[in-house]
Amino acid sequence: MKKVFATLLVGMLAVFSFAAFEVTGGYVNASLEAADPDNVENVTMHGVSVGANYLYDELGVEGGALLVGGSFDYYFEQEFVDETLSATNLTQMSLGLNVGYRQSLNAFLPDLPFGMYVQGLFNYSMGLGDAKVVASSLDFGGGAGANFVVQNLNMNVGADVLFEKPTVAEDYDEIYKSEFQLRPKFKVYAGVQF
Repeated sequence: MKKVFATLLVGMLAVFSFAAFEVTGGYVNASLEAADPDNVENVTMHGVSVGANYLYDELGVEGGALLVGGSFDYYFEQEFVDETLSATNLTQMSLGLNVGYRQSLNAFLPDLPFGMYVQGLFNYSMGLGDAKVVASSLDFGGGAGANFVVQNLNMNVGADVLFEKPTVAEDYDEIYKSEFQLRPKFKVYAGVQF
């Protein structure tokens, strides 16, 4: 067992020795559709998100990188209605895993004044806490961003648009839909890359 663990550790270190590491923070917005909008309003949640990603760029594709990382989203207090039709103000927290592919546009447009990229993402997140409304969520989508150097720091800014399929917690599953949301989730972020 120790040999297996050691082999995996060496393999991970070898992979990530070719990887960039980035830390991001920003704004996140998501929504829940009401099952009966005539009696219960749809909910729009606003919050903050922090995350970290590894970018493995030894794929043999010029400007391409595999993205693997995670994020923590905290949504500010919002009114939700449970199955007893009682309204309660709750915060929502979730922990997510991101996997995707990022492609630099500078590989095709070398005269751009700064770095630009597009990316495709899959995300799975789990709701945290006993009072959660969204138990879990599966998202897919993409985004775009730019990177540049400020005071010897590699900075990046970007935005992602994700189509979300939430699984609503048991106390709320008759009130809100556990279906793909018509209004996409989006994030706007800034970060530092090492």
